[in-house]
Amino acid sequence: MSHYHGYNNRSSRGGAWTVIGYISFGILGIILGAALVYGLFFFYLVPVTNEEAVPEIVETEPPEEDPLPAPERDQEIVAVVEQVMPAVVGVSSRFDVASFGGQQFEQEESGSGVVVSADGYIITNHHVIENAEQIQVMMPEKGIFEAELVGSDTMTDLALLHIDESDLTYIPLADSGQSRVGETVLAIGNPLGLQQSVTAGIISAVERQVMIPGTDYAYTFIQTDAVVNPGNSGGPLVNLDGEVVGINTAKIALPGVEGIGFSVPSNTVDRVARDFLEYGKVQRPHMGVLIEDWLDYDDPEPDMGVHLVEVVPDSPADEAGLEPGDVIVAIDDQGIEFLAQLFDIMLYYYPDDTVNIVFYRDGEQKETALTFEERPGDLNEEPLLPE
Repeated sequence: MSHYHGYNNRSSRGGAWTVIGYISFGILGIILGAALVYGLFFFYLVPVTNEEAVPEIVETEPPEEDPLPAPERDQEIVAVVEQVMPAVVGVSSRFDVASFGGQQFEQEESGSGVVVSADGYIITNHHVIENAEQIQVMMPEKGIFEAELVGSDTMTDLALLHIDESDLTYIPLADSGQSRVGETVLAIGNPLGLQQSVTAGIISAVERQVMIPGTDYAYTFIQTDAVVNPGNSGGPLVNLDGEVVGINTAKIALPGVEGIGFSVPSNTVDRVARDFLEYGKVQRPHMGVLIEDWLDYDDPEPDMGVHLVEVVPDSPADEAGLEPGDVIVAIDDQGIEFLAQLFDIMLYYYPDDTVNIVFYRDGEQKETALTFEERPGDLNEEPLLPE
């Protein structure tokens, strides 16, 4: 009995464990099944909110490439410099300064210039060759040449030279009226006697009014931050098309002031050079007025223009019916806001040309026809501006 009892006891324990095993496997199956259902539900049925886990794919246009990456821009500047360098020359002038004990003492000034035609015409500054007894031009890789002075003008600070050479590399004149603020430009010349030096910058301003030193004239200049040093005078300001947009002539040299250089616009250079070739001097028309800038925002008309301080009797202005107090605002539909614009516009007319003057008198707009005369005598002897 005890034997069977013992056997029956072992048999009973094995049956119990079998039931527990079935129950355990069942619970485990339920858990795994729930996990599988949850996973399917989470990944396939619930909206994705974690954009980092599953980034949204958005079709976009490919980014526009820089039309001229920096290295290519540098190469463009290098190419322009190599193209124009042979046309930039050194200009030196000698003049007598004293005579002592039978000994003649001379002084030499130097600056820069630019060849503007293949047959040897060179533009430089008036102040570079002023009072010169002898003018020489140093051409890169060609040597030194004696230069003839074709014409020189104090008011625009321009001079035209000629050397007896042909087939020269030259730089064409741009239309400076198309120059834009922010445009890249290169100032090329011989600063401080250093041959063939280049600085780069931008056009900082156009139509900058500048009073010409030693004269009563004002013209508009191009302002640049390209470095202009002594010796750069007469050298070209060149755009990236390899054209002359201006002739470097001056800079503001004051403590704490940097990057303000001025160039005579190429359109002014073109007109003056043509007059040098045809007349040997600039043919300036004459109105016969004393003038000043007009700026009055209190009156309705006009707020800007050129104010006539005095009208010379029997002058073209007098004959046209202009009076002191009138404010000129246009010549032949070309607007005038300040002095330099008036002088710029007049530079494109000649004595005996007739123009239409638009002006204001006592707030009322009027018009009149005026026929220019040639300016009599030395331009510096008769002031145009009130003292």
